[in-house]
Amino acid sequence: MSLFARRIAPRLLKRLARRRVVVLTGARQTGKTTLVRELLPARAPSPLHYLSLDDPDERLRVGADPVRSLDRPDRLVVLDEVQKLPSLLDAVKVLADRKEGQRFLLLGSSQILHLREVRESLAGRATLLDLWPLSVGEKCGGVEDAPTVLDRVWEEGPAVLRRADVFDPEADRARALRAAAEETLFWGGYPPVRSLPDDAERRQWFRDYRRSFLERDLADLGRVADLDPFARAQVWIAARTGRPLSFSDLARELGVAVNTAKRFVRFLEVSYQAVLLPPFLPNIERRLAKNPKVCWTDAGLARTLAERWDAGDGPLFESYVAAEILKWASFRDDAPALHFFRTHGGLEVDLVLAAGRDVVGIECRASSRAHVSDARPLASFLGDIFRGPGRRLGLVVYRGREVAELERHVWAVPDWILFGPVA
Repeated sequence: MSLFARRIAPRLLKRLARRRVVVLTGARQTGKTTLVRELLPARAPSPLHYLSLDDPDERLRVGADPVRSLDRPDRLVVLDEVQKLPSLLDAVKVLADRKEGQRFLLLGSSQILHLREVRESLAGRATLLDLWPLSVGEKCGGVEDAPTVLDRVWEEGPAVLRRADVFDPEADRARALRAAAEETLFWGGYPPVRSLPDDAERRQWFRDYRRSFLERDLADLGRVADLDPFARAQVWIAARTGRPLSFSDLARELGVAVNTAKRFVRFLEVSYQAVLLPPFLPNIERRLAKNPKVCWTDAGLARTLAERWDAGDGPLFESYVAAEILKWASFRDDAPALHFFRTHGGLEVDLVLAAGRDVVGIECRASSRAHVSDARPLASFLGDIFRGPGRRLGLVVYRGREVAELERHVWAVPDWILFGPVA
């Protein structure tokens, strides 16, 4: 098995057993190839036929006669870095439609269904999964399907938070979770970073990673005539993580057209470097902010780009929390959508999880203490906005050690508890 138990594994195996085409994508170095080559040989529904399209010789060989190369009805055909040869998807489409028993697992370092030729070939045929960098819980080991406190909070409400005996901050498990949370807040979750001996090596890894993205991965996503404006956009957006994004401000800063600025941001989205959170728009009569909020998905890369190393950096802590929620959502079939909430009148909630009538509002505090005043925006949001049926809960996520009810429906929860497994 892999060095880390990846919580996506049960979902991946379930999809492979039920669907002919499964797409697993994630940023480079998140562990897609390791997961597949170590997990699947013993647990896949059929033996593997593995092809790496990162190898130019392999691309030439397979591209010369794709249908014959991929026709393996007795095997699970794994196409790694499939975005390198998107024309191959026509053969996947033909074989998946016509051949009984033919199954494919497609791996990519970007959200490949945003590439037009891939989307046209796989529309309605493929089921999609995302592999993010390591989560706090994954870094602490354990079993693949161990539920986290956030799982229980979303499913059952605050009942698990009332079990104060579960969260002994001096237990060995708690110390390991706190260490994993602090490491993730500073250095993100890319698996190779964990083995590096010191901070200087980690910073160099991220600089090399960025260079690789600019020189290699960007070519898979679209044509960029001049890399300099895009490289500046990458730094500018990393420095503004956790804030609403104005495309016109970005375009003005770079000296490019607004549409070009939007395309740059899209490249960061489909390569898993950043996400745009839409505003939460309940059916109320008040003016709400409409610009999306940008959150960088790996704190280590964001800190290196923005050169910000303060543990108390609020926007970076908020982005770290958002990234952990995105990882958590990728493990679930019924994951809620992630938003933020802000009115022109000044009411603001950092993050909002919403599914149907169920809503969890989240305030992020990069401090070791949570105060009653931190709960007031959440209390106002939950009390003024939602008055009908459905579950309502507010969480103040902070870097402390205690779980406490601050106001009715609003709880303070340390990050390492929320994202860690239930004891």
